[in-house]
Amino acid sequence: MHLHHVKASVFLVGVLICGAVMAQADCRPSGPEVAQLVEIRPGFHRVTGPLAEFDPCHRSVQLSLPTFFADKLGDKPPLMLIAHGGNGPGAAEQELARRMNARGVAALIFDAYEMNGFRYRGTSLFLTGATNESRQRMIFKTTLGAYHWAKQHPRVDGSRLFIHGLSNGGAVALNMAAVVDPAHVRAVFAEGAPSAGIGMPDQIRVPLKMIFGKLDNYGGRTEDDWMHLRTDPCVVNQSAEGAAPGTTQRCSLVANPSSRGLSPQEWGDQLKAAGQPIEFWFYEDAAHGILFGPIDRGMRTYGSGPSAARRYGWVGASPDAANRFTLDLMRVIKASYP
Repeated sequence: MHLHHVKASVFLVGVLICGAVMAQADCRPSGPEVAQLVEIRPGFHRVTGPLAEFDPCHRSVQLSLPTFFADKLGDKPPLMLIAHGGNGPGAAEQELARRMNARGVAALIFDAYEMNGFRYRGTSLFLTGATNESRQRMIFKTTLGAYHWAKQHPRVDGSRLFIHGLSNGGAVALNMAAVVDPAHVRAVFAEGAPSAGIGMPDQIRVPLKMIFGKLDNYGGRTEDDWMHLRTDPCVVNQSAEGAAPGTTQRCSLVANPSSRGLSPQEWGDQLKAAGQPIEFWFYEDAAHGILFGPIDRGMRTYGSGPSAARRYGWVGASPDAANRFTLDLMRVIKASYP
């Protein structure tokens, strides 16, 4: 058998072992009354109603252990909990899991939308057809549940959890930094987080890395409408169940809706000035989703009909930027060891 076949087999065994463990966990399937879509303009929706809990038995849950040939970082591997972006778990999330597994880190991926009963694969429903706050509220609730489940999992080091989120998952990740226990979570990585959605917390409890490609204009009205500098109207924001107090108390659908909120850069600078553990990582030759693949300077259309909005949507990064990003993640993870 060729070496790459051996590696693939070992990786698959790791996933299957984890699946067997998960099958013994408490299952929390969503009921028929969970999460409803309401169209607020042609082709564009808001999610209303109760949201699903994290279900460790759901078919979308993938807990993968490090490969046999990876560095052994401890008796049990640290875990990277991955909060997916607006279109659900895709290429960037899977590539992050692969890179982590190859370097001694376990990875946990799940689909918050499917847990809420949505069959959206192959459609643009959540990529361009739903509000940021709707997507983030679903992802946040399931990510919070995944964190509580993962910190007690017998096959990972519950004292060395790390959280990564991309795009809408990035907004979720930075909110997770305000509610997790430092005894379990060592650092949070929020990549490409927009200002619109569930808002940003007033305080964080663990080190937070705000990560942006210097070419990240995703959802921008102009080519140089950079994500980290963008502000949005307060009316597009709504607080998330279980989130810590933050900007939505002053800037949301019900609080100063006609005003504009802070940009991610402004918010982060305020926390940093107050002595909170936050820093920004910027990457040259990178757009939105550093591990998405080669840079694609495409556009996105939100909604349909006369109200459709055309926006910039550059994604991906150069191989060098992707590798530097991976090294930076591993530097933080390895620094958690004495």
